[in-house]
Amino acid sequence: MVISRAVISAAVVLVVLFAPVYALAQRDVITEYKLDDKKLYPMSIDVDKQGHVWFIVYRANAIGRLDPVTEKIDKFPIISTRSEALDLSVAPDGSVWVAEQDVNALGRLDPATGKFDEFFLPTLHTNPASILVARNGIVWALGWNTDLLVSFDPKKEQFVEHRIPTRQSNSYDLAEDQDGKLWFLERSSNKLAYFDPATKSFKEWKISKQVQSPRGTAIDKKGGVWYIKLVDSLLVRFDPATETKTEFKIPVSKGTQGITIDDNGDIWLVQATNNRLVRFSIAISKFQNLPLPEGKSRPNSLVAYGGSKIWFTEGAADKIGLLDLEVVGAVNKDLNVEFTPPKNIFGRQ
Repeated sequence: MVISRAVISAAVVLVVLFAPVYALAQRDVITEYKLDDKKLYPMSIDVDKQGHVWFIVYRANAIGRLDPVTEKIDKFPIISTRSEALDLSVAPDGSVWVAEQDVNALGRLDPATGKFDEFFLPTLHTNPASILVARNGIVWALGWNTDLLVSFDPKKEQFVEHRIPTRQSNSYDLAEDQDGKLWFLERSSNKLAYFDPATKSFKEWKISKQVQSPRGTAIDKKGGVWYIKLVDSLLVRFDPATETKTEFKIPVSKGTQGITIDDNGDIWLVQATNNRLVRFSIAISKFQNLPLPEGKSRPNSLVAYGGSKIWFTEGAADKIGLLDLEVVGAVNKDLNVEFTPPKNIFGRQ
């Protein structure tokens, strides 16, 4: 697959935010990799141990792989047509898993052989919309229509279903904490919840009286659970130890689609409608907005990798983006926290 690559020079961008500019003149802030076909809508991104970037090529019913070293993009077809694959997760062994919503299955790609297997869920119309491979290799999926949290053991090829206490919860956004508990959000019932695989027990917390359409979920190194209250435009940290939460007002939050945490502990959001990435620095409780090069690229998913890289998908622009944190640097409380790069600094699309 042929790609084109665009680069945003730090020389102009950092005039607004950072000094000295001359020391960073040859460095890149954002690199974009464009799929060769149009209207493929890449989404749901993850990175394997080798640094390969994996994503769903939604409208091609396929899984995409970007090799940042060779800049080559490959596509691997999903067996079932119109699978409506919505979420993707890379396993510790390097296999790539997808939740196939329409055909009610979990799909597994072996990158080494290109072999693709499908495992159909035991309950019809489970509608798996979120998937996560835990550190122990067990695959977890949330059933949007059935209030089921489903585990799958790839070695035994065995499913186990767990019923979420609240009915019609419409749950999604799985995350695993350091103790192996699975955290997720119940969008319709407006709750944050976890499941403990060791005790087979659930626990739920009401987010607020007002429906928030919460999004998330991400776990920090201290065990704090982060998520977004969309209606009130709040970034929330929940402390499981004290069952208390701290809220931070997001500046003009529209179309927030995903959340990730980098190695410095900073929280990153992606906003499709506002066409930007947003960083929240815990150290100084300050947000930084980073608009993307193309005005309507509709970013929808992001992941932190390798200590200094934020990878993200741009659905409407058919691009995979890379933000270099070494260039952007730390958020400075004394400086402007938003920049809009001039159009003439962008490379060839």
